[in-house]
Amino acid sequence: MDEEIAQYRDALLSEIQADAQAGGDYLSTRFIDRVCQVLEAGEEFVEYHVCRGHTTSRRGGHIQIDAYSFSPNDGVLNLIVCDFSGEAAPRPLATDEVRRVAQGGFRFLEGSVHDAIADLWDESHPVHALSREVFSIASSDEMTKACIYVISDRLAGATLGRMPEFSLGTKDVELHLWDVARLARVEASTKGREDIIINFLGEYGCGIPALPAGLDGAARYDSYMCVMPGSILASLYDRFGGRILEQNVRAFLGDNRKVNKGIRDTLRSQPEMFFAFNNGLTVTVSDLNTNIHEFGHTEIIRAKGLQIVNGGQTTASLYWAKKAGVDLSQVYVQMKLSRLPEEGFEDAVHDIARFANAQNAVSASDLFAGHPYFKRLEAISRQTIAPPARPGEVGGFWYFERTTGSYKVELKRKVGLAAKTWQLVNPKKQLLTKTDVARYDTTFEGLPHIVSSGAQKNVAAFGKLITQAWGIDPAMFDVTYFRRLVGRAIITRAVDGAIPAQSWYPGSIVRPLSSYTLALMSSRLQSAGLQPDYDEIWRTQRAPAAFMEEAMRVARLVLPLLMDIPEEQVRNRLVTEWVKKEACWLRVEGSDLELTQDFLATTMPAAAGTRRRPVAWKDRAQQLWRDGTWKRLHDWNRLETRLTAGEAEIVEWAAVASSFAPKGFRLLKLEEAMKHATQEGFV
Repeated sequence: MDEEIAQYRDALLSEIQADAQAGGDYLSTRFIDRVCQVLEAGEEFVEYHVCRGHTTSRRGGHIQIDAYSFSPNDGVLNLIVCDFSGEAAPRPLATDEVRRVAQGGFRFLEGSVHDAIADLWDESHPVHALSREVFSIASSDEMTKACIYVISDRLAGATLGRMPEFSLGTKDVELHLWDVARLARVEASTKGREDIIINFLGEYGCGIPALPAGLDGAARYDSYMCVMPGSILASLYDRFGGRILEQNVRAFLGDNRKVNKGIRDTLRSQPEMFFAFNNGLTVTVSDLNTNIHEFGHTEIIRAKGLQIVNGGQTTASLYWAKKAGVDLSQVYVQMKLSRLPEEGFEDAVHDIARFANAQNAVSASDLFAGHPYFKRLEAISRQTIAPPARPGEVGGFWYFERTTGSYKVELKRKVGLAAKTWQLVNPKKQLLTKTDVARYDTTFEGLPHIVSSGAQKNVAAFGKLITQAWGIDPAMFDVTYFRRLVGRAIITRAVDGAIPAQSWYPGSIVRPLSSYTLALMSSRLQSAGLQPDYDEIWRTQRAPAAFMEEAMRVARLVLPLLMDIPEEQVRNRLVTEWVKKEACWLRVEGSDLELTQDFLATTMPAAAGTRRRPVAWKDRAQQLWRDGTWKRLHDWNRLETRLTAGEAEIVEWAAVASSFAPKGFRLLKLEEAMKHATQEGFV
């Protein structure tokens, strides 16, 4: 085993052993969760859930499932199965071992669809509900294909033989092997994911016709106007899924898998006119290769790091149209492609996405990845050193990673003693990502059902909260805010680690249970005008013992509310789907669960400025006037006629007012009108 890979494996095993000791969980379960985090961050799949079940089929075959993920926007069902050794010097992964684990995953898929293997587990077991859910997904048009991920802490053998090929009826089942070497490469990458490399000439038999833009020599990038065949574009989305969409574009698309009506009609009736009718794509790459033919025309034959920053709906619509049997052979899409320099690549991609989408129906929160909030947070995190957690240790920064991989980039710039010193004051355990920040803040703001819906949806919801608050008062995001955020991170991570150690914990839902527990505690504290003692948490860099004791008590009482799933609310009563529902949060928040007086005595008054201030209606009404919402409400009501005559009159006044400073009765009536409109469906 290569020395770097061996060092990576040793560090990985040490990390999960420490987690397992703290949480009392199985090493293999910690390994699965840790690897799934890497794969989710690398955009292999979204919204994974650990759900373990190993058994034997009625015919004697091995059945295995360790985690799963389903992506509605591209219809891909991912089943994760694990080979875990945990040994200090394991032998290489042999072909028959990979086959056994992969076939175990496929038997779970096939058996769920054709053999009702859910009955091999008790109805109370999470895998029983998962098997029924897999049947529902795979036996309908929800699923376009399945992927089986075999993950291992061992190195794949140098002479690994032919892998099994699977299919489920007419649907493909792909096999992906992630051994420790592949994991090490991805984690060492500054991007945290495998590069998308497309060999157009070798894989599709043709290059992409391109016209160089001929930019001034001072420009730090190259641009081309291209003609992209629709069939190739659909194939790229099929191969790479959301990985080829810039994160703002993914957030905008969400789970929308419908073919745009205009695109669908054009594809069916006038496919040759698609190039003229469609606005096309804006695409960035980190590198490319071209061919210049004897008559001077250029073709792009290879591209690396391809990201679609505008045109995600076009791409997804072509993909779904192809899945529906539409012939794309006459469809071509105009594409503006830019090769960007490596330095500042991610910021440049976000900026291009922002400007390219400026004239589209994309809100500021949809373009949240490049928001100034993140630059503010980055600056504060570099200037605010935290106290040492233990006597004799040094203080360290909570390093906020505004651009993916920036922590690794900075570390690689140092050598020898300088690298060790930098890592000492920037410990990896105190790394904060955008996904982390969104999870911590959204949980404590009372949206655990959104947090449980996956990182992408949660970041989008977080974007709406921050965009609104930033528009009112950017100054609220200061050092005090950052320290509170770190306090929430410390608390959340401590609760995540403590829950699996509890004797009453059934497994599989640690993060939803943690999020619901903390959201309920935060809700009860806010109702009492209280908050955790963030000053103490910052000073000690640990969650208070009283908080942890209360959190475990609350978590045990919240658990039955999550596990008692109404069938009319959730198909197959799958707990990981139930916790995404607002009805689940309403049940928990509306329960009679209260915090103990002993715990409340350890908290602090929620002083002004220490938490995000609620927006006063007067300020909110002013903001709605500035952004044109009153005019939009007026136009909506003219079509829908849902407001009372008095409400319509006051809204009309707000819509046409050249200046806006309502007071008293008029301000009250505007609030009533907005509440009524929202209840009637205005958004």
